[in-house]
Amino acid sequence: MKYRFFSRTLLSLLGILLLAGCKPELDYVADSFKSTDATLTEAGETLTVLFNSESGKATLDLKASGSWTAEFVNGRAYWCHLSQDNGKRGTATLTFNVERNGEYDERSASVVFTCGKLTRTVVVVQKQHDAMILTSGREDISSDGGTFTVKVATNIDYTYSIAPEAAEWIHDLGTKGLRNESLTFAVDANPNLERRNGVITFKGEAGEEIVTVYQKGEVPSIVVSSAEVTLQPEEGIMQVEVASNIDVTFEIPSDCTWIEEVRTRTISTRTYTFAFTRNHSREERKCEIVFRNNDYAKEDIVRITQQKADIVRSDLSVLVPSCGATIAIHTSPAVSDAAQLHFPYGGGSIVSMEKEEDGNVFYLSIDPTREERPIDCLVYIPGFDDPDLIDIYQFGTWPSFSYTTPRRQVKAPQIAGPGSVVIWGDGTFDRYDSDLEHEYSSDGWHTITVEGYIFHSVEIARPQSGMSYDFSNLRP
Repeated sequence: MKYRFFSRTLLSLLGILLLAGCKPELDYVADSFKSTDATLTEAGETLTVLFNSESGKATLDLKASGSWTAEFVNGRAYWCHLSQDNGKRGTATLTFNVERNGEYDERSASVVFTCGKLTRTVVVVQKQHDAMILTSGREDISSDGGTFTVKVATNIDYTYSIAPEAAEWIHDLGTKGLRNESLTFAVDANPNLERRNGVITFKGEAGEEIVTVYQKGEVPSIVVSSAEVTLQPEEGIMQVEVASNIDVTFEIPSDCTWIEEVRTRTISTRTYTFAFTRNHSREERKCEIVFRNNDYAKEDIVRITQQKADIVRSDLSVLVPSCGATIAIHTSPAVSDAAQLHFPYGGGSIVSMEKEEDGNVFYLSIDPTREERPIDCLVYIPGFDDPDLIDIYQFGTWPSFSYTTPRRQVKAPQIAGPGSVVIWGDGTFDRYDSDLEHEYSSDGWHTITVEGYIFHSVEIARPQSGMSYDFSNLRP
């Protein structure tokens, strides 16, 4: 008895597990439709049962994995009757009965079957009295165009024609299986924003039917060629290409007085030309030009940045040794000969100026000194709002050391400490860098001097016989 109880319990549990693991099901049984009064078409999860104007009957099997209900959308239709509006798990045969349609308008009713979260829909369509039966009297096509098929259910001869005003964009591709009387049409893409429609008329002994094709218009859009534009500091011209299928206006903010439209005859009416003035400030400036169409609430923006005018192209921070030196200051091409250089703290002067293709070079002479002093240089350019400041600092009695070398190509010693300068002994010097190297123009012994604020350690690579060292000016 215990064994039998265990068996029954196990079977019950297996049944529950099998039911729990089954996928919910609600669908029409394939090839179960039967009727001499109606035809059936399928589109996804929806079936359409198409009756002529006379009374008729059609049956269809519905298979469900649980209890189901049926409900007419927008209330029960007085002319369409369903054999049952609910059922249990299993397969049920549904019967649709329609009364004779003596009216001149087509009528339809939708029945939604529900099982759990699953739904299926049957649309019952009945044609008007003595009418040719088409699958639908309406076709909706996207703006990209496409194809659609009209199925004709009739036992009479008929002809069809495309309305002249739509014949340019609706094309007959012929029949696909004449026995089924399926007619396929192609629709061109709609290049216009406006929606358009065309009519195909079917004529037979019983009268005529029409199919109206509705095609959406193109989606309105505004697209600029470049969303981000960077301009040079000097004045110039910029162009913006705008791809749009709607009318476009643009707006320049009132504070962007340095940009204005230039009306020119261009090849494309979608090319906008703007002139911008020279940026006299020492800061970059920005502006946004908005292209828009208010009717369609569409816009696109060009964000413009104009760079600040560079005056000095050299390093703006220079260290000069106590023995003095001549340093070169490179300026941008925008700098004219009228540039003025001032030394607010003294200690420097202009030796000469040379013109080059990419700007001017000013040579500044820095006098020798035994004092630590700033020798800042202000570069004034006519037309610019502010000067560029070259921060020059000259060593005086700062710690230093020197050594001699017979090598023609040398590498700076390795030192640990704040910023220093290496004086090569041939009239040139460089700011210290751990990878700094120098090549002399001639053979012989050369004296290298290193000046700096403080030295924590000094390491000279590859000492040679005959080299001399002077560390007397190093501070403890």
